[in-house]
Amino acid sequence: MKQNSFLFILLLITYLSFGQNKDILKQQQIALEKEINYTTSLLNKTKENKKSSLVYIDYLDKKISSQERLLQLLNIEQNLLKKQIFKLENKILENEKSINDAEKEIIELKKEYAEIIYSLQKNKNERNDLMFIISSETFNQAYKRILFLREYSRARKTQALQITKNQDSLAINKQRLFSQKELIKSKKEQNLKLISNKKKSLNKVLISKDEKKTAVSKLQKSEQIFLKKIKDQQKKSRQLEQKIKKIIEEEIRLAREKIKRDKDNKISLTPEAQLLSDKFSANKGKLPWPLEQGLIIQKFGKQKHKVFGNIETFNNGINIATNKNAIIRSVFDGKISRIFFIKGEGKAVLINHGEFFTVYSGLEEVKVKLGDNILAKEEIGKVLTRENDDRTELHFEIWQGYDKQDPSVWLFEAF
Repeated sequence: MKQNSFLFILLLITYLSFGQNKDILKQQQIALEKEINYTTSLLNKTKENKKSSLVYIDYLDKKISSQERLLQLLNIEQNLLKKQIFKLENKILENEKSINDAEKEIIELKKEYAEIIYSLQKNKNERNDLMFIISSETFNQAYKRILFLREYSRARKTQALQITKNQDSLAINKQRLFSQKELIKSKKEQNLKLISNKKKSLNKVLISKDEKKTAVSKLQKSEQIFLKKIKDQQKKSRQLEQKIKKIIEEEIRLAREKIKRDKDNKISLTPEAQLLSDKFSANKGKLPWPLEQGLIIQKFGKQKHKVFGNIETFNNGINIATNKNAIIRSVFDGKISRIFFIKGEGKAVLINHGEFFTVYSGLEEVKVKLGDNILAKEEIGKVLTRENDDRTELHFEIWQGYDKQDPSVWLFEAF
């Protein structure tokens, strides 16, 4: 779980850009909150006397995982918010310095302008500009006096314009400073709310972990009973795997009867089947879910048991918890290859997608027939609820020839 959390954070940091982070984080938070609420609803639907069941631990484990990811998102959001606040504080300091400099410059300009006006008024009665020019001894001197008077007038006007310009700029800077201070006030309020939300989220994680610890402790007291259940489940899993392998072998055999065997001992496909296979492969990470609503509570591959750590289990696919009577649907276009039964686990359907096969196990009702061509998202049947442990979940697998695939990397936005 820690490794998954690290990868989750790394992934977010990789693609979050400063301009997009708020919207992306908000979308992630909404998705996780929905996931947590849905998990909680599944937990609430589990009967009180079933709280010591393995499925209850699965639900709790999923809830804890989602709560921890939400907490990580809140940490990322707070760090980004702190960076924004830091930048705003620097901008405010720069703006305040700029305003102080501008105010000093305006004072100096006004002082200089006042001196010019005073000098002009003082000498006005003592000097006549026209006489000043006419009294020149030479034409060249008269020309220079004209230029001097013109430049003197221009300097006075320039000084007045500069004062007005600086005052306008100062007003804009003051308005900008006010906006920045209001914005940083808002950001700091957001930060306080985030801190509060983080504390609440952390408390929820701790409560869920305590609840899991209590449930695990109860299960461990009945270790022998549950070890038998685990062995029975593993036996059923092996039976399912063997049936799938036999079916795939039969599919390959039938395909090879139509087309010559290739050198790599892979499935030989017709052009139509190859096209379907290529399309399936091109949709990796984009396949729709086999249920409209659900949570992956058991992942693909080898993993230690959540309660009995000395036991290792291997899952050929993923287990998706859902609501009672949920509709199961195909994840891609294909052909119904087999419909078969696993004792205690209900019915199973295998769909051929060229070189690929999808398996849907844990059906109470099947709405398709052998040989039917089926479209993506078309209904296959209804999920089974196991009354003995109040478990409503679909076991879903993807195979490429004889190779088992991790379905979570094929499904759209699967965690």
